[in-house]
Amino acid sequence: MTEAPARAQLIAALVSQVQVLALASDRIGTAFASQHDLHTTDFRALTAIHRAERAGQPLTARQLADQLQVSPAAVTYLVDRLTASGHVHRDTDPTDRRRVLLRFGDHGREVAGAFFGPLGQAHAEAMASYSEDDLATCLRFLHDVNASLDHFHRGLIHEAPPSPTSTTGEYFSH
Repeated sequence: MTEAPARAQLIAALVSQVQVLALASDRIGTAFASQHDLHTTDFRALTAIHRAERAGQPLTARQLADQLQVSPAAVTYLVDRLTASGHVHRDTDPTDRRRVLLRFGDHGREVAGAFFGPLGQAHAEAMASYSEDDLATCLRFLHDVNASLDHFHRGLIHEAPPSPTSTTGEYFSH
């Protein structure tokens, strides 16, 4: 069964916009890193630490290494750098004193707030005309796209990548 042309065009446009979003996010992250004398991996680490902390589940260094796909030695060096710059600090886990949790430092919050505050405002303005139902649909869409990306990535880790001539899931064909 083939998709209706209108649906196929909408899907192609959505895939294109997800790609644009990914590229724009990468450019902004690179700009933040450059302006604050950080490596792009440092920015990725700060993003992961921030997201985990906001979710109420701060990361350990091991969890951060897994998310960034770097060695434990590399993440130790990275966390040392971020700690020395005041972007991050280490806390003992109150439920397991053997574990160390990574948290945003005051300096990290300050520079992130100054840099990303205007972006947050721009996002709020861009979403102002959307109803709660529209926003819920957008959230569900982004959640599902992220889940599909995670699933695809796990497949890449555990098996050979799909053939460039594959006709299923044609991310770049839309």
